[in-house]
Amino acid sequence: MRKIALILLVFLDGAAAASDLPVPAGDPVEGLRVATRVGCNGCHGADGSGHELWEEEGKFKLYSPNLTVKRDLYDDSEIDDLLRQGRTHDGHVPFGMPILMFQHLSDREVRDITAWLRSIPPVVNPDLKESWYSDETRRQIENGTHPYQEDTRPNPGNRPPVEPPAETLALGKHLAMTSCPECHGPDLNGYEGDDAPSLIIAKAYSADNFARLMKSGITISGTESATGLMTQMGRMRFSVMTDDEVRALKLYLDSR
Repeated sequence: MRKIALILLVFLDGAAAASDLPVPAGDPVEGLRVATRVGCNGCHGADGSGHELWEEEGKFKLYSPNLTVKRDLYDDSEIDDLLRQGRTHDGHVPFGMPILMFQHLSDREVRDITAWLRSIPPVVNPDLKESWYSDETRRQIENGTHPYQEDTRPNPGNRPPVEPPAETLALGKHLAMTSCPECHGPDLNGYEGDDAPSLIIAKAYSADNFARLMKSGITISGTESATGLMTQMGRMRFSVMTDDEVRALKLYLDSR
């Protein structure tokens, strides 16, 4: 019994010591790569200064804010809360931010994105406008009934990983869940009535054709995508993925 107690004490002391280790600082270079893959600098601009995103006529006109200004409203833990919980500095709804996707980012990826965000040189963008919402859209946002708000709410009890998974299939799933739901839905089966298809379509691609799609946006037929969106995403966002990441993503999508 004393031997078991001693082993337990050593284990607990070791665990306590491990918990006292400093958290590694984020890597701004890797943060830029992750931010590019998940779309941060696509929505907010390469310099983070913000720009017009999209509008639904008569309902809203959305502008992404200047990250080099907004970052000062958040400490690092609050950036984590924003990305994975949708908690803003003043409680407003982060309308347009794909929190349902960002919630799956690992601790490491959030630290890296934060380091990149802190490293961006300050930019003044005097022409940037505030987002406009109709009275009806604003009411829907305030009472939580706007259909796009589903994208701003994380799943209750979601537990993101400390690090991106190392095992290939698990890494592929992680990449899928942190890269694709924004367009293809939280289950990757597409949104009803939307042009973005279910990602079951990935099974039709050979490994080489899938790699070409992810790196250059060229589809299996050798052309740009029908709406141009996937072609744009491939060239702007997914081209930063490593060959191993592309293979892992393909393996996971094929396994579904």
